Amino acid sequence: MGAICGLISSGEAGDSLAPVLASLHAYGAGSRAWQAGGVALGVRCGTEATSVELPRMNDAAGVAVAADCRLDNRAELCDALGIRTAEHSKHTNSELIGKAWLRWREECPTQMLGDYAFAVWDARRRTLFCARDPVGVRPLYYALTPIRFVFASAVEAVLAAPFVSNELNDATIAAWLTHVSLTSGTHTFFNAVRKLPPGHALAVTCGSRVGAKLQRHWRPEQTPKAAPASDDDYAEEFRHLYREAVKARLPTAGHVGTHLSGGLDSSSVTVLAARELAVQGQAPPLAFSWLPDAGRTSIGAVQGLEYRFVQAVCEQERLQVSHCAASTNDLVAVLSRDAAFPGVHVHLNEEVVQRRAAAQGVTVLLSGWGGDEGLSFDGRGGNAQLLLSGRWRRLLANRGADETALEFLADVLLRLARPDLPDRLRRLLRGEEPPHRRWLVDAAFARRTKPLAQPAQRFIGMRRTQLWLLQTGHLAERMEGWAASGARRGIDYCYPLLDRRLLEFALGLPLEQFQRGRSKRWLMRHALAPLLPPQIRRHDDKEDPARFQALKQAFAHALPVVRRMLEQRAHPPARAGYIDMPRLLQRLHADPFRVRTQMAPVRVALQFLDF
Repeated sequence: MGAICGLISSGEAGDSLAPVLASLHAYGAGSRAWQAGGVALGVRCGTEATSVELPRMNDAAGVAVAADCRLDNRAELCDALGIRTAEHSKHTNSELIGKAWLRWREECPTQMLGDYAFAVWDARRRTLFCARDPVGVRPLYYALTPIRFVFASAVEAVLAAPFVSNELNDATIAAWLTHVSLTSGTHTFFNAVRKLPPGHALAVTCGSRVGAKLQRHWRPEQTPKAAPASDDDYAEEFRHLYREAVKARLPTAGHVGTHLSGGLDSSSVTVLAARELAVQGQAPPLAFSWLPDAGRTSIGAVQGLEYRFVQAVCEQERLQVSHCAASTNDLVAVLSRDAAFPGVHVHLNEEVVQRRAAAQGVTVLLSGWGGDEGLSFDGRGGNAQLLLSGRWRRLLANRGADETALEFLADVLLRLARPDLPDRLRRLLRGEEPPHRRWLVDAAFARRTKPLAQPAQRFIGMRRTQLWLLQTGHLAERMEGWAASGARRGIDYCYPLLDRRLLEFALGLPLEQFQRGRSKRWLMRHALAPLLPPQIRRHDDKEDPARFQALKQAFAHALPVVRRMLEQRAHPPARAGYIDMPRLLQRLHADPFRVRTQMAPVRVALQFLDF
């Protein structure tokens, strides 16, 4: 993975792209740029990178392209563009994007499968067209003034343009400090910098003034229902699409890594990658787990179940796993980074994974992230759907083994009134701190600032729930952080379960393929029966106590270190006015956090302080 950038100035002289391109140095030593009048495009990549290219189309076409992409349907795209089979391999991805623009204009992203962020300059139309893949694997940020436009793969690169202000956005800060998702819109931590949302495109016109129009190109709500089929037919189609999604994301060179938690998603990605690499005659993937090394932890026998799931996959596929629990020093390093830049949003354990993966030459890291919103969805919203449609017998069959019918129906009815109400009541009964008291935001700042709005939560109907989860932004938020931090170590993250073909297949399926009686994630368990160890297919607990216990201990040990760092400063951090500093300092001691929700307020406050 590399980075792209570009700018437009309404004046002929134009502005220099040099500072923008230079700020992307962490993405690789190699850089190239193209400029004509007031328009410039650039790329930054390592010497081995193949996903970023910058060809200049012929003068007759009048098109130039900067792209960071992986196209999964190259053959189909070439055929649709009238390129002969013998000529397919001679065309780079950027050239195909340029031809696709000339053929389909603003509709060209709908013809593409894969992960991408690209910009096409059309000299004849005086238009720059930027697009981002449906789920946001490849990030793209921009800033717009009446006479200038600049874009880049990283926030810091946009800010490097001399005409872009670094003034902070209070609404985004309030959202961050109260744990509201940040990627449901275009906002960043800076007033002048916007992000191109996943599945969107931006058409920038250049005349006496510069203007921009935002538009959606992926509309998952328009996905048609799947044709009725048997369970086995659905399973066969799923396995075919899943194998293709994994295969498309395997590199032609470099080592492959996979996340391996022992759950359905990461285990299936790992197994499919191992088998496809074996077919290709390549080395098996290197597996990375967030669990602590079993020989260096005092977890109990029950918590040791997590290790048995991971080991079952490794024994079946003859793989080696690297346990990557975060140390105190790792957490101090992550907590002291600046949350205003997406690279800090890496998971606390993922810092160790990246370091070890890079040391072993991993260039592509496959993750099962996103499965919960697609093919391994748990059927949330389906109970309300059954209730409102009068399918009571089917509804009651879904209640848990430890629930009475009355308790189960009460939960369904409460979620109809307010989706998070049952969970709020459970936290109240457990004596947990209410959300409005949990966050460490300064009271005066909170009173005068309204956080960014989040899409309304809907758990009435399974498909509506899936669509809501795809639109909240939590998927893109993590991927933007992993993309930025991974690229700095030469690692390209890939998410087979977020393949557009798989997501659209999942959105068309009926409820019973996800929830059947007490069995959730039914299709995944049924379809993967030939691939996964039986104990993983039967396992339905999403908790991971061994990982959390190790993280909790390291977190508690890191807090006194951070407190000393803050107390030894001659002056408070520049952003201290946004934080309730007395409460924050009170919590920075080796307090045994009972639940994960107690860790989040401290983490987001520290990462925003930029100390």
